[in-house]
Amino acid sequence: MIQKVSVSLREQPFYIDRFIGHHPSMSTQHLHQDYEIYYLNEGERIYVINGEKYMVENQNLVFIDKNVIHKTLGKNNQGYERVVINFRECFLNSSEHHLLKQLFEKGPHVLPIPPNKKALINSIIMRLFEEYQMNLKERDIYLRSLLSQLLIESSRLLEVVSPKKTTKAPNNQQMTGRNEIGKIITFINKEYATNISLALLAHHFHLNEQYISRLFKKYTGCSFIDYLHAIRINEAKRFLTETTMKVNQIANKVGYANNVHFWRVFKKNTGVSPYQYRLSPKHAKTNMKS
Repeated sequence: MIQKVSVSLREQPFYIDRFIGHHPSMSTQHLHQDYEIYYLNEGERIYVINGEKYMVENQNLVFIDKNVIHKTLGKNNQGYERVVINFRECFLNSSEHHLLKQLFEKGPHVLPIPPNKKALINSIIMRLFEEYQMNLKERDIYLRSLLSQLLIESSRLLEVVSPKKTTKAPNNQQMTGRNEIGKIITFINKEYATNISLALLAHHFHLNEQYISRLFKKYTGCSFIDYLHAIRINEAKRFLTETTMKVNQIANKVGYANNVHFWRVFKKNTGVSPYQYRLSPKHAKTNMKS
């Protein structure tokens, strides 16, 4: 049975979620453009990352690079408590970007938190969650400060604690398909603003165009062009809310040479025009920057 891959597209550069209770295994694998930190405070879970299984126990941290296929599985219907943090590179200061390579790009890493660090790590993560929920003045600055602390403490842990190893080797043909679609999606996420096409993907990955189309439908449930539009429109929404750029400039920046085509695709995906989206109280920001 083929397991599809869902693609999460968040508008905000930082997101945190907490869950306590019983939850079944995730029904589909997914990937996203964000870095992910998974903190298991209580219980046990199985993390499947690029087809490899990792046992995650209480007081473990998991670091997953962007555009990596993953899901979590329950174990014996146990209750658990976890916090998931997702963020983009742009949320950090440039001086902190080197931490991403060590923790995420060289991963995945599953780190057990030593006893002398449990209270500190828990305190930082819980403060992140509380600050995110309150939505107070200068929230992003405070969140960035706390996230930086967590990344620094985690990078120090990585130097003294041995990451857990996978419990199962990757599997055959389906693993090949997931790897291929993962690499293709990573490429699209980086090059979405260029004149990208099925022909270009076929040439770059030395694959047949029809094969790539089938991969998309098989693993994501959508077509290549639908995914490309989703990525572009998601980025356009971010530019509309976070900058004062003109709509035609945004269209060009996310890969649309034709402004009319951009308007049509944007309205089809969101239900409103780019101007209406920008002016909506739900999306408008008072501190827009150019």
